Amino acid sequence: MRLIRITVPKGRGRDVAKLAFDCGIKDLTIHAVEQHKPGGETKNKEAVDMHVATPDGRAVVEAIVRAPFYDRQEFSIDIREPRAVLKAASVREIARPVAAPMVDIDQELWQFSHVTVSFAVRFMIAAVLLAYGMIHDNPLLMIGGLVFLPFMPLVLGIAFGALDRQWKLVAQSAIAFVTGTLLIVAMGVAVAAWTDPPLAFHQFPPVIAGVVLSLLVGIAGAVATADDVGHRQLIGLAAASQIALIPAWFGISLVFGFTQSPAEKLMAFGLNAVALVLGAAAVYGVLMWRSAQYKPGGTRAAAHKPKASRA
Repeated sequence: MRLIRITVPKGRGRDVAKLAFDCGIKDLTIHAVEQHKPGGETKNKEAVDMHVATPDGRAVVEAIVRAPFYDRQEFSIDIREPRAVLKAASVREIARPVAAPMVDIDQELWQFSHVTVSFAVRFMIAAVLLAYGMIHDNPLLMIGGLVFLPFMPLVLGIAFGALDRQWKLVAQSAIAFVTGTLLIVAMGVAVAAWTDPPLAFHQFPPVIAGVVLSLLVGIAGAVATADDVGHRQLIGLAAASQIALIPAWFGISLVFGFTQSPAEKLMAFGLNAVALVLGAAAVYGVLMWRSAQYKPGGTRAAAHKPKASRA
């Protein structure tokens, strides 16, 4: 479910309403608002509010950003996710969870790919739990560490950004990915330095099996961002298990000594990362193709691609 508010220049509210009705929206409200800026500048605008199912919200947003009168400097689109909506439409209709607006996916991936102090702290604490659990082959500690590693949004950000040609998103996600990986290696070294050998965990999957699993996890992770159902943290756990174990092993092995080929492990790490990105890219490619083909009124058009959201 989505609460959508589209704030437009005065006189454009009816144009937005017409597009919304063409997309199947049954009702909406238009009211006058004043936009204030520093220095006393005031602009008269109109706000168009609607309470809609998730796929209807996506259709409206895509129709607006594609419209010839759309101007990002003058329009603002606010999308919120309510707990519940009671209106004339049936609960079954209003609660349809698929598919989320592309702008939701876009901004979610931007938000979760920033390298912040909390990002670093989460990676460091999670890596300590993971490394200590691997040394003692303690599955509970390992799972506890993997749950807190936010790798999945970074992989998804690389895939989405590359397909949408948002190279700043690709760079930001890649920098966060490399930073997180290096933090895991560093924490692996730190934990091994004050723990006695040997490293008890050796249950790495075969390279081919790991790549196939990573491909499937990438697909599941991208699908999870496209609707309002499911437990994304469990998919994030699966992604972290395919990525984080090898950096932790590498850091521990720098202290304890290498019992397996580091070149083979680095190759497996790279292949798993690529497979995760490719799996996610396959899903986002389909979503973007469907978005580009959509036109209000339920028709399809091969030639018109909507303006992509740029941050």
